[in-house]
Amino acid sequence: MKRYIIALMLLSEISLSAQESKKAEFVPPLNFPLVLSGNFGELRANHFHGGLDFKTQGLTGLPVHSIADGYVSKIYVSLGSGYMIHVRHPNGYTSIYRHMIGFVRSLAEYTEKYQYDHEVDDVEIDLPPGQFPVKAGQQIGWSGNEGYSFGPHLHLDLFETETGDFVDPLQFFTNVVKDTKAPRAEAFMLFPQRGTGVVNGRQTNQSFLPNTKRVIEAWGEIGAGIKAHDYMDGTYNRYGVRTITLYVDGKEVCSSTMDRYSPYENRMVNSWAYAGFLKSFRDPGNKLRVLHTGEDRGIITINEERNYHFLFMLKDLYGNVSRSTFTVHGHKQDIPEWNPKSKYVLKWNEMNILKEPGVQMIIPAGMVYQDEPIHFEVNEYPGAISSECQLDNVALPLHAPCELQLGIHRMITPDTTKYYIAQKVGGRFKSVGGKYANGFIYADIKELGTYTVKVDTVSPRIFPVLKSFWGKTGIASLSISDNETGIKTYKGKIDGKFVLFHLKMLSSRISCQLDAKRIRKGGQHNLELLVTDNCGNSSVYRDSFVW
Repeated sequence: MKRYIIALMLLSEISLSAQESKKAEFVPPLNFPLVLSGNFGELRANHFHGGLDFKTQGLTGLPVHSIADGYVSKIYVSLGSGYMIHVRHPNGYTSIYRHMIGFVRSLAEYTEKYQYDHEVDDVEIDLPPGQFPVKAGQQIGWSGNEGYSFGPHLHLDLFETETGDFVDPLQFFTNVVKDTKAPRAEAFMLFPQRGTGVVNGRQTNQSFLPNTKRVIEAWGEIGAGIKAHDYMDGTYNRYGVRTITLYVDGKEVCSSTMDRYSPYENRMVNSWAYAGFLKSFRDPGNKLRVLHTGEDRGIITINEERNYHFLFMLKDLYGNVSRSTFTVHGHKQDIPEWNPKSKYVLKWNEMNILKEPGVQMIIPAGMVYQDEPIHFEVNEYPGAISSECQLDNVALPLHAPCELQLGIHRMITPDTTKYYIAQKVGGRFKSVGGKYANGFIYADIKELGTYTVKVDTVSPRIFPVLKSFWGKTGIASLSISDNETGIKTYKGKIDGKFVLFHLKMLSSRISCQLDAKRIRKGGQHNLELLVTDNCGNSSVYRDSFVW
């Protein structure tokens, strides 16, 4: 009885939450027909796409509007998202506008004053409720292509202020975004479970196309997955599918509706997705709330010699539906025991300790989503700074960063700030940072792979770009780069006074828009740019120019 009452209370809360969601109203962030280049929940590297990408007709500098009444709660100028604003709304949501090229005057002047007062280019400013109130439809900025962006667009996030959950903004814009096209299946995959299932005599994952004439035989426990995309009117873009439901012999096995997720759930994309396929079952350690299965986790048991009829139903927010079917023939086959050859198997629900002389890594429970055999080997090379630690043959994502410790065998330089841990990727090395303590370098890593210790004593490079045009264009541009640990900070001065520089993340181009309010126009000026990498190596570029 007690469980029944608790269930009723939870249902009541969900119903009230749904009613509140329906009450929320938002206006478009752009004042022309809305077309998406990306939708909510699309698969990205190690994360879900957290919002909507609106096309801006291939242009930058278009007005961006607040989607509801509220106030500007945060201002960012960052490498990854360019000019970015958070607007907190009284309806329980907060909206985020990314990749803008700039803010409206009041916000721009406030931000610039903060940057000059603190002599910083990248900023994160928290604001009180009364400082910058906004109305629905009020302009807050200008669209752009700033930060980690591959074309002009506006990225809009929407999250519940209280829970921090990201939610699908499209549910509030169905009246202004047209969609009459149904999602389409592209391929299927069957996942024989280790030691308990086989497909066509093998325990490897096997994919096949819709309407295949291949005979698919299975026995024991298997999972199923699908590769599919959604489509919308007026564009050739492909999108993630909102709702996927799997039925076997008419019985629902698993359903998912990508309508929300928490920041904690973000990296669980690495469990749900496999080679572009979305699993219609749950790995033991995958806690994604959008996945709905029974106690069997969506695993299908093939234990009769007959045909099993699979049906995938795909549905978008507008109710457009497609159905795809295939048949698996139950055929009794030998199921080999799961006997991993690896000496080390990470347990998904236990603490894991990987330790060899000069190497230690602790991987807490919940950092992998199922038991994972890994190849853990330590290799020694003459004259190397440290051992080369192979934590797996291929990169295995972890749910959260875990600390790796590598001992130093040979001190190349007494300056311990110059040492860092590097991941070997395709014959090259990528810095993951690190700090020195008691003969070891410590760094948090987000995936298993091959790691070693490197030393960075090389300063960043700085080159002027089209210097002869600085005076004509009023823009001083330079190229900055660092091949080892990457750029950490930069700071520019003209005539001895701090000036703002803006770094284009994808091009390594750094520019200063010369401002007559701060720099006397007409005459020669002295420019100084200090650039520092993540191991503290610095370079200074000094030059003069006429403007």
